Amino acid sequence: MKKLLQILSYVTPYRGRLALNFLFNLLTAASSLISFSAIVPFLKILFDSTSKKEATVIDDDSGWLDRLNVIFEQYIREEGAQQALLVFCGTMVVLFLLRNLFRYLALHQMAYLRNAAVRDIRNKIYQKLLRLPMGYYTEERKGHILSRMTNEVSEIEWSVMGSIEALFREPPMIILYFSSLVAISWQLTLFVLVLLPLTGLIVGRIGKSLKKTAKESQKELGEVVSAVEETVGGIRIVKGFTVEDRFWNRFQVLNNGYFRLMVRLFRKQYLASPLGELISVSTIAMILWFGGNLVLEGRLLNGEFFILYIVIFSQLLSPARGLSEALVRAQRGIAASERIDEILLADERVLEIEQPKPVKGFQNSLEFKNVTFSYLDEPVLKNIQLTIQKGESIALVGPSGGGKSTLVDLLPRFYDIQEGQLLMDGVPLGEYEVFPLRSLFGIVSQKSILFNDTIRGNLQIGNENATEAEMIEALKVANAYDFVMALPDGLDTNIGEGGNKLSGGQQQRMSIARAVLKDPPILIFDEATSALDTESERLVQDALNKLMVGRTSFVIAHRLSTVQHVKRIIVLEKGEVVQEGTHDELIAQEGLYKRLVELQELGS
Repeated sequence: MKKLLQILSYVTPYRGRLALNFLFNLLTAASSLISFSAIVPFLKILFDSTSKKEATVIDDDSGWLDRLNVIFEQYIREEGAQQALLVFCGTMVVLFLLRNLFRYLALHQMAYLRNAAVRDIRNKIYQKLLRLPMGYYTEERKGHILSRMTNEVSEIEWSVMGSIEALFREPPMIILYFSSLVAISWQLTLFVLVLLPLTGLIVGRIGKSLKKTAKESQKELGEVVSAVEETVGGIRIVKGFTVEDRFWNRFQVLNNGYFRLMVRLFRKQYLASPLGELISVSTIAMILWFGGNLVLEGRLLNGEFFILYIVIFSQLLSPARGLSEALVRAQRGIAASERIDEILLADERVLEIEQPKPVKGFQNSLEFKNVTFSYLDEPVLKNIQLTIQKGESIALVGPSGGGKSTLVDLLPRFYDIQEGQLLMDGVPLGEYEVFPLRSLFGIVSQKSILFNDTIRGNLQIGNENATEAEMIEALKVANAYDFVMALPDGLDTNIGEGGNKLSGGQQQRMSIARAVLKDPPILIFDEATSALDTESERLVQDALNKLMVGRTSFVIAHRLSTVQHVKRIIVLEKGEVVQEGTHDELIAQEGLYKRLVELQELGS
């Protein structure tokens, strides 16, 4: 129930529409109750019970049922049975017309509420995904994230939001119908109340079991989506190594597991309705027995009002069953909500202090003081001591897994250090505002990250206010102007998902143009040329050299020939700085750098 109330909080911002929905549901219930009450005069007319007996005499001790009975009898005597029947039938039509009008108006408000709530949930998840640190995406599978954003949100939409609709529709009906039953016969209603806890116990057991199975099924669906995402992303390798059968078998195992869970889930869900109906019929049978005896013994009720009691009770069963089934159905959405909470409640880790310092640009230096960093338990960087002056270009080289990319990821605070200090202009990075700090950096990675948008749209990520002239100048600096102008729509050409309509070299030059347009004081090049052919590498390297002029630059490279011109080279091995100096100085030291150079020269 606590989780359902939490989900209900998504609709509370729309209190006005909630109030209207409740009002229209209340009017629906009221018009329904009045229309059903017309059965009493109808029965009196049909069986001619009024004309065959003397007028009922009422006194001060008469109850409201007796008084209502006299009103009906008097009207039938005065107007005649046929005229009264016509009036009551017409009244029923009007009442049911009003009932359905109010019902539509209630659903009209609920259509906005349920979709607004789902929209807000998606917004909240997406905003959280933008705030989560890089480490979260390293640990979490992409398929699971996509499953929560799509399938789990859809589950909430159809199960929980449907249940919320029932929560606002059924209670007014239940309250009004139940109040009427108490007014007609409190003794008979008390007997009914003795029977209801059994229904609640059975429905509760089904709901608990359903929630457990639903949570398992959603986790299994995440595995299925993840398998599809990995297969589509790596389809070139799957086909190139002819391992389609292996992937097909693995997918079948996952999909069949999901299939079995869903069969169990739906069987439990389908059990709720027939079981609820059986309990309802059993309850009505017992009421007929108990109430029938009251009528036959001439106590408390007459025949017409007993039938009215049965009619209202039968109408009460529908919203009561609808409410209980909605609560059962909500268990699936609650399980989905718990999976979504794994994102919403994830630790953002990289946090700002209460009063962060404003970033006024990069003035003097970046300094690593005994910096140690670990992803899990094993340190990736150990006691790093480095000072980089403004305008200085340094290269980070060394074996794979040495911590080069991790070191530069600390600068824009993609991760926070565990030990030591990382300073910019003498101030710890953790004391600065995060977003203005990151605006100081331009990043060009080994894999070009482009989006399914136009050339113009991708460039505007670097500077959304850039003019077309500034974009063209950036393309020229990045050696990308010629191929962009040769595209069918120039700057307005869509480059496809991930920029797949461009070659690898063109994608990389687009990434450089984006960095040029941002015009950051600090540049990070993470293996920016390693995946390119010779011609593309020459063009990209030329663009990088232009871009680095006058800027502080970090160049990560395995191809050491591309960094020999850099004034300072930092050699990292197993998370530690083992050498530092120029190319000539490091060659003279007979250390790791010289061995790496000799190995590459031998390989070439």
